[in-house]
Amino acid sequence: MSNQRLPDWHQIEQPVVISLKTARHHLWGNVAVYLSLFIIELLGARWGHSQALRADAFNNLSGIFSTGLLMTGLFIASRTHDDDLFGAPIAPAEQQQLGPRIQQSRFRFETIFNLLAGTIMAAIGIDIIIKGVMTFATHTPLKSLGSIAGLAAGFSFVVLLVLWTFNHYWSRKLNNAALTAASRDTFTDALTSLTTVLTILVTVKLHLQWFDNLISIGLGLYILNTGTKIFRESSLNLVDYFDPYLEDRYQRRIASLTSVRKVIFLKAHYDGNLIMLRATIGVPPRMTAIEITRLIETINQIMWQEFGVMETDVMITTSY
Repeated sequence: MSNQRLPDWHQIEQPVVISLKTARHHLWGNVAVYLSLFIIELLGARWGHSQALRADAFNNLSGIFSTGLLMTGLFIASRTHDDDLFGAPIAPAEQQQLGPRIQQSRFRFETIFNLLAGTIMAAIGIDIIIKGVMTFATHTPLKSLGSIAGLAAGFSFVVLLVLWTFNHYWSRKLNNAALTAASRDTFTDALTSLTTVLTILVTVKLHLQWFDNLISIGLGLYILNTGTKIFRESSLNLVDYFDPYLEDRYQRRIASLTSVRKVIFLKAHYDGNLIMLRATIGVPPRMTAIEITRLIETINQIMWQEFGVMETDVMITTSY
C-alpha cells in the first residue's frame, strides 16, 4: 500500500475551485469570439443578402447566452467561505454543522447551468429543423447571394474550429464539465458555419435549393442530439444517478480486502465533477476499533488513488 496520504477536504476543495475559476476565465474568451463573429456574420448577411448566414449569426449569438449560463454556474460553484447559497442565507450553526457539504452543494450549480445550456442547444436544433421543413413546404425563392456572405461564413468556420480545439484541450486538462459543454457547443457552431459555406457555394453554383434545406435539417438533428445528451447527463447527475458498472468495480475492489467479509451497501454520486461514495461493509466481530479505523483509511486511500473518488463514507457492521 502506498504511503500517499488521503487529502482532507481543504486539499480537495482548493484545486477544484482553482479549476472552476480557470475554466470561467477561458469562457470569457468564448464570449469575445462569439460576439465578434455575430457582428461580422450579421453585416456579411446584410451586404451579401444571405438568410442562411443571418441564421448562422443568430446561432452564434445563442452561443453567447449559453456560455453566459455556463459562466454563471462556474461562478457560483467556485465561491467559498460565504454565508449564503445562491442568495439564500445559511445560518452560522448550519455552516458549522455541514462543513464541506455546503461547498459540495455549490459544485452542483455547475451541473444545473450545464443542463440549461443543453436545453438552449436542443431548442436551437428544433428551431433549425422546423425552419428547414417549412422551407421545403413553402418553396421559398432564392435570392442573389454575394461573395462576401461566403467569405464571412468561411471566416467564422475557421475561427470556431480553432476555438473548439482550444476548448477541447482545456476541458480535458481541467476535467471540467462546463468546458466540455462549451467544446461541444463550439464544435456544433463550427459545423453550422461550414454548412453555411457549403450551402452558399451549392446555391450559387448548382442552384439546388433542396440541398440547403436537407443539410439544414440534418444539422438541426445533430444539434438537437448534442443538446439532448448534455441535458440527459446533467439531469442524471442531479438525481444522483451513477454508472452501475463503475459502482460494481468499486464494490468488487472493496470486497477484495481481506478484512472485508462483504459489501452490504454501496452508492456513488457526483457533486459537480467530484465523485462521492457511501458504503456499508461487514467485518469480523473481533476487529478492534484501531483495526476498523485503519481499514476505513485503507478503503479511502484505495478509492482515491485507483478510482479518483474524492470522499468515501464507510459504515461498519459486524458480519458472521
